[in-house]
Parts: sequence; structure tokens; C-alpha cells
Amino acid sequence: MKRLKIFVVSNGLIEDMMACQIIKHLKQNIPTITIKALPLVGEGKAYIRENVQVLGPCKNLPSEGLTHFGFKYLLKDIKAGLIKSLIEQVKILKNEGKKSDFIIVVGDIFLCALCGFFSGKKVIFASTAQSVYIRKIDRINLWLTKKFSIIVFPRDEKTHFYFEKFGIPTVYFGSLAMDCVEITGVDFGIPDGKKVIGLLPGRRKDAYEKFSLLLEIIDEVLKVSKEKNVEFPVFIISLSPTLDIKEIKRKTEKLNWKFIEINGEKNKGITGYIEKDSNKVIISDKFGDVINRANLIIGFSGVANEQAIGLGKPVITFPVKGNLYPWDFFKKLQRKLLGEYIFTLPFDKKLITEKIFFILENYSLIHEKVKKIGIERVGPKGAGEKIASYVKIHFIDPYNLTSSKIYIEK
Repeated sequence: MKRLKIFVVSNGLIEDMMACQIIKHLKQNIPTITIKALPLVGEGKAYIRENVQVLGPCKNLPSEGLTHFGFKYLLKDIKAGLIKSLIEQVKILKNEGKKSDFIIVVGDIFLCALCGFFSGKKVIFASTAQSVYIRKIDRINLWLTKKFSIIVFPRDEKTHFYFEKFGIPTVYFGSLAMDCVEITGVDFGIPDGKKVIGLLPGRRKDAYEKFSLLLEIIDEVLKVSKEKNVEFPVFIISLSPTLDIKEIKRKTEKLNWKFIEINGEKNKGITGYIEKDSNKVIISDKFGDVINRANLIIGFSGVANEQAIGLGKPVITFPVKGNLYPWDFFKKLQRKLLGEYIFTLPFDKKLITEKIFFILENYSLIHEKVKKIGIERVGPKGAGEKIASYVKIHFIDPYNLTSSKIYIEK
């Protein structure tokens, strides 16, 4: 059997991770396959972890992949060398796209059209940005999707049915975002029945400011718990390995908390504690387990909030001074996409604390409603394996028999 060449292109750090969910199952199904990847944003670390050859300039740009939030983000990237990087990436798209048997695109319609145009081939498109929950998909978007895709794997079922109405070849298998949530089953040593709040400050440079505000909220919750004579909930902070732990410690000490690193409780998912007056906040690097164990998430990332809703957990989010994205746009987008149980609040410690206690007191009822929204708007995990299987059966196996390529109609 001929050694097939697959070229994977993505345009975001989470999109790289989603692409790897497809890649790992393709490699299991077809061990002889050759896969190369081109990440348009960032360094492609997810591909490197999956032992996939990474092509391209692979540099981090100031916007950190947030150019869709406005022109000023794009301008910063242009000043930092975006145009030069894009020219190099287009050369790779042309060269590698033409040599490859199939192109898999994970990202938005811009990337799909870019790959199809410069390679001259239709692509296998995992659409991570198009959703009718956000807005009605316009005719140009639909035309580009149909022209440049041999198959589309949409992000939600409602968008799948919308694509079908316009004759776009589409199959829905669930959420690649949920495939990226690794749950190992650690319990953090927390007894059953304890109320748990998961805190997700994120991985970008604004995470340090978010971390400080989260500590202020913990202080307020502690104060109100004493006033109401109710049990102080367990807080777990998920810290990304990309963050500078020295800066985290500085932020901690500034608010009169003490940061304690440990090595002895790794089996419980705990990497440290933050302490004040015998009150402990758990630090963990187990992102998926933090969401899974929590009754409520306070988060700031669009995808992380989506993953929390997907697991049936209500989410509180609020603006931060120095946000990398415009708050009003983000708030509107999140509510449209994820519904009423993502609570977008102003940063007011008292208001946020009131909402925290309201959610915890009514958790059973809220949890059931969020689970329903999660199924409808986010979808189940398992998409990566199903997409890989579908691609093998419907494209790779027939291609091996006929060796016919699918080109763009001129």
C-alpha cells in the first residue's frame, strides 16, 4: 500500500490541539501514514507532542491569535512580522498542499479558502468558528465553504443542519473542543458533597491580572461565608504551565496570601496551595479534572468556558483591566454561543459573590439546565475518533483503490 501524505493546517493554539485529536486516531487506523502540519499561529507545540513534523516559521505574535477581535490586533502582528510569516506560510501551503494526498483544515473559513485556493484541492474541513448560534452564516461564507470543502465537520448540530439546507456536504460527530478536556479522575482529596469552585485564569499574558482579581473574590467569599455562617467552598485554581510561577507568587504575596509548592500530592492532582489564616486554595495543573470536579467555574477563555458548559457546569466571567480582547464583543459572543448560564458580570466583588452563593444554593436545578445546553450547543466528546474513522472509510480507502484526487472546479 502506498504511503499516504496528509497535510494538516490550523490557525490557533486550541485548533492545533483539536487537529491532534484527529491525527492520533488517523495514526492508529493507518500506521503507515505520513502527516505534516502547518500551524499559522504559535509554535505548534501540540503537534510536536504528537510527534508530527511541524512546518513554517512557527513564531508567537503579539495578538496571540486574537486578530479577529479587531484591526489593532492585526496591526500589532503586522509590525511584528506577520506579512513575512504569511508569505512563507503561503509558499508552504502551495508546495506541501500539491504534494499531499489530502489536506485537513481545522479552523475558520478564511483558512479553508486559503488552503483550497493555493493548493488547488478541496479540503477536509473541521469548522471550529462557524455557528448559527453566533450569527446567520452569510452567502459568501456558505459559497466558500461549499467550493473549497469535500466534507465539513461543523462545531454544533444546528450548524450541521443549516449547511445541509444549502447542499454543503456535512457530517456532525460532536465537539473536538470536548476531546481536548482530559479527565484523569483525580479527586484533589476533596470529600464528596463539598461545593467546589474552579478558577481558570488562562494562559495568556493577562492571566496574572485575572489571577489577582480571583484572589480578591476568594477573600470576599471568605468574608461572606463567615457573615452568613455557611461553609466556605473549596476553590481550585488551574494554572497553565505557560505561566511564570515567580510572577504568580508575587501576585499572591501582594494580597497577603502565601504560595506553597508541593511534590507529595501529585496523585491527587495537587501541585500546591495558597494559604491565608488556615484557609487553603488548591493549585492544580489538571485542567480537565478541575472543571469536572467543580460545581461552578469562573473563567475567561472562550474555549475553556465552552468546555465547562459542555460538562454541565455554569460559568461566571467578568472583564479585566488589560484584557487582550474587547469585553463587550466577548460578552455578546459568549452569551449567543453558550446561552443564559454563562453569567457575564461587571467586576464587582459583592455582586460576583452573591451570584456564586446563588448558584451553589441552586446547583442541582442549574446543573440539569446547563447539561441540556451543553449537549445542544457544545456537543459530546469523541469527535476526533469518529472524524478519523470517517475520513479513512470515505476518502482514504477509496483513494487507495482509485488514486483519483479531488480538485477545485475552475
